[in-house]
Amino acid sequence: MSKTEFNAKNTFRRQCLDVETLSMIQLERSVESFRNLLPLELIKRAKRIVASGCGDSFLAAAEAKEAFAKYLPDIEYETPTGIEAGRYASFKEEEPDTIVVSISVSGGPSRVSEILLRGNKHGCATIALTDNKESNAAKNAKYLYHTNTPAGDNVSGLRTYYVSMISLYIMAAVMGEIRSGNEYLPDLRAAVRAYAESFYARIEEIDDIAYDTALAWKEKRFFEVTADGPMFFCGKFIQAKFAELSGDVCSVIDSENYFHVNGLMYPGESIGEMTIIPSCDANTDRIADTVNMQVTRGGREVIVFSDKKPEELGINQRVIHCPLPVPPKEWSFLSPLLSYIPASLFASYRAAVTAEPYFRGGAFFPHMTLGNNPIKLI
Repeated sequence: MSKTEFNAKNTFRRQCLDVETLSMIQLERSVESFRNLLPLELIKRAKRIVASGCGDSFLAAAEAKEAFAKYLPDIEYETPTGIEAGRYASFKEEEPDTIVVSISVSGGPSRVSEILLRGNKHGCATIALTDNKESNAAKNAKYLYHTNTPAGDNVSGLRTYYVSMISLYIMAAVMGEIRSGNEYLPDLRAAVRAYAESFYARIEEIDDIAYDTALAWKEKRFFEVTADGPMFFCGKFIQAKFAELSGDVCSVIDSENYFHVNGLMYPGESIGEMTIIPSCDANTDRIADTVNMQVTRGGREVIVFSDKKPEELGINQRVIHCPLPVPPKEWSFLSPLLSYIPASLFASYRAAVTAEPYFRGGAFFPHMTLGNNPIKLI
């Protein structure tokens, strides 16, 4: 089957490509939604932000951490998992200076509402970041941050992952402007636009490599992502896409724990290894060592996603290189906005090559009782 024939039914690939158009449209819609959402006095006195959600929404919250560190360095930004935020995270009896952001495009999962209700109980300012104005999350929050996302295919949620991230970035920048008196949005707009343009200028090359690798690795039985820092959460997103699209086992590990744990997994020739290495990463030398070991001791085939060639990173073994365009170093905190796309393209082709229907053909849906699980207010 030709690549064109694969792509006729490869709807997830189309989502990867659609982010090019979505990127700036969603940025502006998020600005419009958030600019006047919160009272100025709340923004000025805020001391803590707790952002969470379920699945990809939690990952989006974690990926936005560096944006909050840049624009709101004097606010404590925390990203517990959904179950932690709803049932384990520590709150004082009253926290009027805390903002709780619960993220869900559909607004339906019970844990999302549980997070909001717990925030309400402790006097926090609660925000539902959602695209569904009529959802339970929207009804349980004090403030509705409506994403107003353009209609499109959202199966397995790649478009909406970008939406959740950019909405949080905008929240950080707007609050930062109000607290500091500085103007951040014009430069942020320009940087996001430049990043998207440079990234999508190479999308055909990236797409071809993803397709060729999926064909070459058709007989692989397992997959793994190695990534450090913010890219670790990018790896968790990719892991989820393998499960949802092709049903494959895919683990995620950081470069140090690979040596402690996952390097023991054999047979290596059955494992397709994906390693994400932005060249500005503070740990590039260690990740390069890990890749070399994955090949020599682990016997694995590795695809390296990086803005630099493997040999420039210190990788001396034979690997597949897939370009990963990144923003300039001073804007490196924007990298999570698009860095998951190359491996997501690969995941889409993996499902196409193996002829696996997304979400196992829907067989698992009856077990995903996300909306009707009981809500327990701790």
